[in-house]
Formats: sequence, C-alpha cells, structure tokens
Amino acid sequence: MSYEEHQHFSGKRRPCYSNGRASCDKDGKLVAVEYDYGMDQGAYTFGGDDIISKPSRFAFFPYKVPNVAGLTRIAITNHNFGTAYRSYGSPQAYTLSESLMDMLAEKAGIDPFEFRWRNIAREGDLNINSRPFRMYPMEDMMKLMKPHYDKAVKEAREKDTPEVRRGVGLAWGGFNVSEGPTDNATVHLELNADNTITKYDTWQELGQGGDVGSLMVTLEALKPLKLKPEQIKLIQSDTKICPDSGMSAGSRSHYMNGNATIAAANKMLDAMRKPDGTFRTYDEMVKEGLPTKFEGKFANVVTPGLSRLDPNTGMGDPTPAFTYALNMAEVAVDTKTGKTTVTRFVCVADVGRIGNIDAVNGQAFGGISHSIGFALSEDYDDVKKHSNIAGSGVPYIKDIPDEIIVLYNDNYDKTGPFGSSGASEAFQASGHVAVLNAIYNACGVRVHEMPATKEKVKAGLDILARGEKIEPQKKYFLGSDLYDELENIKANPVPFGGNDFFKPIGGAGERFF
Repeated sequence: MSYEEHQHFSGKRRPCYSNGRASCDKDGKLVAVEYDYGMDQGAYTFGGDDIISKPSRFAFFPYKVPNVAGLTRIAITNHNFGTAYRSYGSPQAYTLSESLMDMLAEKAGIDPFEFRWRNIAREGDLNINSRPFRMYPMEDMMKLMKPHYDKAVKEAREKDTPEVRRGVGLAWGGFNVSEGPTDNATVHLELNADNTITKYDTWQELGQGGDVGSLMVTLEALKPLKLKPEQIKLIQSDTKICPDSGMSAGSRSHYMNGNATIAAANKMLDAMRKPDGTFRTYDEMVKEGLPTKFEGKFANVVTPGLSRLDPNTGMGDPTPAFTYALNMAEVAVDTKTGKTTVTRFVCVADVGRIGNIDAVNGQAFGGISHSIGFALSEDYDDVKKHSNIAGSGVPYIKDIPDEIIVLYNDNYDKTGPFGSSGASEAFQASGHVAVLNAIYNACGVRVHEMPATKEKVKAGLDILARGEKIEPQKKYFLGSDLYDELENIKANPVPFGGNDFFKPIGGAGERFF
C-alpha cells in the first residue's frame, strides 16, 4: 500500500461544524450558552454513538454555566470514516466554546484571563450535564498560570511591530478518564519459584511507556516486599496467557490497569503476609498450600455517583475521573505573509499525582505539538494535495517552539492508583484554540475554519488594511433548526435504560468513551 492509499483508506478525526452563542451579565458572569455541533462521521457508523456525547460533555468545560441549550448531531457521509484520535471529540467542542469565551470577554471589555477567572467552576458548581465536577482544581491552576500570562502579555506589547504582530491566547480544556460505567480491567500477578514476580496484562506498549508504567505501578503496589525492578518480569499483550486489561483509549491505561494491579497486589500481600508481619517465600507458600498466582480486577461500576448520560437531556456523569488543562500560546504573525509562528507555549495541567514525570511530560509535549499542527497546518480537504505527511501539514520540528513549559497542579485523585489519574488526552484537548485566540489577539483576524494557514490570515489582514470589517462566519446549516430539533426530541424521547449500565441505550452501544 502506498502512503497516498494509506491516507485515503485510514480514519481521520471527525470534522465538526459548530454554531453557538454565549451571554454574560454586567459583571462578566456567564448567564447562558447555546451550541449546535454537526459532526461528519464518514462512511461507517462505528464509534458514532460514542463520540456524539463528547461535545455535549466538554463544551464550556470547566465553567459554571447556569443555562444551557445544546445539541450534537452526527451524519454519515462519503468521506473517510471517523476514528478515535487523541482527546476523541473534545477538541471539536473547545474550538467553539473557547473561541466564544474570548469573543464574549472582548465584548464585555474584560481581559480574557480575568473573564475565565470569574467563570471557572468552584466547589459545589455543576457542569453542563447538571452534575458536580469530580474535582475543582481550576482556581489553583489559574494561579499557577497567572505570572506566565502577565509576562507573556507584557512581552507581546513590547515586541509588537507593524511587521510582526505579537499575541497571547488562552484556552481551558480537559478530558474524561476511562471508557465509562462498564469499563473494567484485569491483571495477574504470579510469585515465581525464585521469589520474583511475573506481571500479566494487556497494557499496550507502542513506545509511549506502557511497559515502564506497568512496572512502576507494580513496584509501588508491592512496596512492602522491597522488590527491585529486575525482580519483576512483564508479560504484556499476549492474549493467549494475559487477561483482558482493556484498550488504550479514554486516557484509561494507567488508571484502570493501575487500580487492577493494586487489587491483585493486595491479594498477593495478604496471602504472603505472616502473623508477625513478614512475608512468606514461594517455597513456604507452596508448602502451606497457598496460591501463588493472583487476579486483580477493577471496574468503574463501583465508583460512587456514576450515572449514564441521558440522550434526551444530556444529564449524567458516566466517567469516574477527569483531567484538566489550561493552555496559553504566544504567537508572532508576519503581516507580509500571514504566517503564524508559535513562539512559546505554557500548559498548566492537573492529572492527579504524578509517578513518572518523564512519561507524563512525553504525553504533554506530544499533545502540545499535535495541537500546534492541528491549529496551523494539518488538513485533509484536498485529497490530491494532502496525500502524504508533508502535503497534509504535519508540523516539522522547526514549527514547534523551543520553549514549552508544562506546570503540574499536584492534586490527589482519590479514585485513581496512588492518587493519580489519566494524562494523555488532556494535552490535545484545547491547545489549538489557544493558538487561534492568540492569532486574533495579535492581529485582529479570527480564523473560524482550521487550519489557520498563512493564506487565511493574510486574507484577513488585507481586509483590515483596506479599512473594512471582517464579517463573522455565517451560520452553518446542520439539517434543521436547533430549537425545532430540541422540541422534537422532547416530544419523541429516545428510549433510555436509566442507570442500568449494562442495558443498551435505545439499541446503541452501552460503552461511553
């Protein structure tokens, strides 16, 4: 298969067309929001019933929004099939909501940082699905970002010239952790004759550190045994002998496998522990007729407060944990060419307690790099031009800033392994919108349809140079009027199985990513 064929036949992140509005009171507090998302599923239905929930969970996350009217639609087309890609559905949500937050802040005459500060959810506030947030780290995260934001704004003003405009953009983001209420994972731990441990799981390893992650969480779970790394042997992803630990999706691998590993380790330690607190050897276990292999299971269904997302109302809370990310992009826009360069990127993230900082930083830097490419260059609209990596706009090293700063809000997540949570998808949820907002802040050109190529930015600059106004993006026609559709849903509700997590919703899949 040629690379061109690979491009044509492989799945893509689903394109999304969005209409929305937001309003605030005289104090800059959000009063109401409205959104209408239309997603292009491509030629196959698989995954459509899952991803359709994402915009209706992450629009205007993590703000307090008193009144919400919204809808997510999905259509089958003759385009590439929609597939799972990092942050699965939430980037489409943030493209609309975080752009609107900047636009509304400007209309209210309030600094974008201050506007977000006034509207972040605080203890007791509900999300747009009428449920409490699992945690409320937003204030602490914004306090971490504030000095970086003040510095960036000051430097942008000092360096701004007619030839190269400078700007700063913000975007809140985050993602859920795990597949949903029915997600589960199983691992095995075996005590060997030489008193080493064999760990069996299907924590997939494709270079992202799944092997090291499995090793570290096992060492921590078996800490009383004082094992060294070389005393643990990993057997991974051999489905003949390994239990099902689940897929790599929904930022779940560490969270689900970690909790299952703790369960198995606790069983092993309980069996090995002697009355005096020391631990039996393999020979002693065999002599006493005790098992030497232990199974650990973890299932989300045990998490308090889980509820399915009602397709008729959008109310519910189907995942046990979340990640949070506040992004800031600094850009330089060449007014002669329209080319945008990201000069610095700062991300404040809350992914729970961090065990392996290198692994999490790897996820962060990768996700941020993806976000920059997503914002500025990546495209698959012209099937001839976009038939290879270079043509489709995948960024080069030179397109990624040398200065990427990632700060962590160290926050104990009581549901996760040793207080940790998921990580990966937080870092590609909304970074692209920070870049888009920074472009507008720099030169007054708001790009409504990605990518923000130099041609689009230059066209906007030319309009402004003529003394004309850039007209707002026209409202997309998504098949029917939003409120007509909402009334139709109200009059003809979809059959809903309630919170019986294993009963499909109206015949659709029961899993939520």
